[in-house]
Amino acid sequence: MRLIEILTQPYLKNCECAPCFLGTYLDMADAVVGLESEALVLLNEPNLSELLKLDRGAITHHSRARFSILLSLVKDPQRKLIFLKNLILNPQFDLNLLDLNTLYEYNRKEQRNGRREYNLYRAKWHPDIDRVVKNAPIFRKFPELMDNKILPYEPQRTIRYVKEIYEMGMNQFSAYFGYYFRDEMILITHVLFEEYLKSNQKELVPLIQKAYLQIEGNRARRVLGTYNHSHKELTNKILSQSNHKCLPFETPNFGAKTIDEYLCYLDQTNRVKEGIENFRIDVDNKAHRINSKIGERLKQIASIEEEINVLKKQLQHNRRSQTRFEELRRLGDFHPLDRLKYIIESERPVFYFPEFMFEDSMEYVQDLPEEQKLRFQTKLKTAKRGILKKLKLFLLA
Repeated sequence: MRLIEILTQPYLKNCECAPCFLGTYLDMADAVVGLESEALVLLNEPNLSELLKLDRGAITHHSRARFSILLSLVKDPQRKLIFLKNLILNPQFDLNLLDLNTLYEYNRKEQRNGRREYNLYRAKWHPDIDRVVKNAPIFRKFPELMDNKILPYEPQRTIRYVKEIYEMGMNQFSAYFGYYFRDEMILITHVLFEEYLKSNQKELVPLIQKAYLQIEGNRARRVLGTYNHSHKELTNKILSQSNHKCLPFETPNFGAKTIDEYLCYLDQTNRVKEGIENFRIDVDNKAHRINSKIGERLKQIASIEEEINVLKKQLQHNRRSQTRFEELRRLGDFHPLDRLKYIIESERPVFYFPEFMFEDSMEYVQDLPEEQKLRFQTKLKTAKRGILKKLKLFLLA
């Protein structure tokens, strides 16, 4: 199969989990080994992005994997870098195809020993590729910056570059200026501040703050003493000449005029903040203790409420017992035969009535009408012991 046919074949697996996805595309990478000449032609295709979109109509992780496999076929790191630069400058090429992690994955040396084992990709990787890929949107907008840094001795152009890069987002800003040396960032910040003093443009404030922030995170000077402006000198200049309360830092400068004065105020402020934080912790701990006690009391209340509900049920049962007592008390004044007739005609089961009420019933059972005898016999059907059993046996005799 030709390279383009392999790279544009559909993804047939239903599962897109990491092992299935990576395994599929590593197999694809194996299938295209040795097709460098076709890769060189394909990388010059103006509509390369459209070819790799497949039928999905958009750049996906599938498209990025296929592009990375295509780029991995270029053996010479320098040529690989040149292709990337040309693609970035091509307005038809979709920059979403460039994902550094995906490029790393498929541009590493590979070796199989029953499973895949990887060596570091750096052997086939030009060190400048990281910078070019990370800053592709900037280099498409400003092609001249791809191989050249911002020149601080051109103030207006420097300000325009910094402003437009800042508008691309802080991540892009940090990625681009992360490759600058500290002394270069000091001079760029100095240029921005000088323009601020002249024009008092408020939109320069965040640019100065972000550029100043990059100084601390950037690499050391290339050559000691390359520029006249040290970090401390720049900081003192901004503090002493600016009336802005948040320059050069993104936090208040306390009206300090030198970095030493600022650090003194900062130390005092930090001690106050530490005290406030300790106070907050004490308040939170106290609130936690109070809430714990409230929780314990609520549990006690719930337990008491449960106990009260049990007692209420017992009280309801006791009230039913009182109703029974009243009924039994009335029966105590009945003649034994009338009492027996009442029990027989009652809708209540025979066991509702205490056994002592039947102790004298043997003498009067024979005096009952046959119909009541039969009914009484039915009621006594489940009697298994005591006087009630004797009555049942007597009626059955």
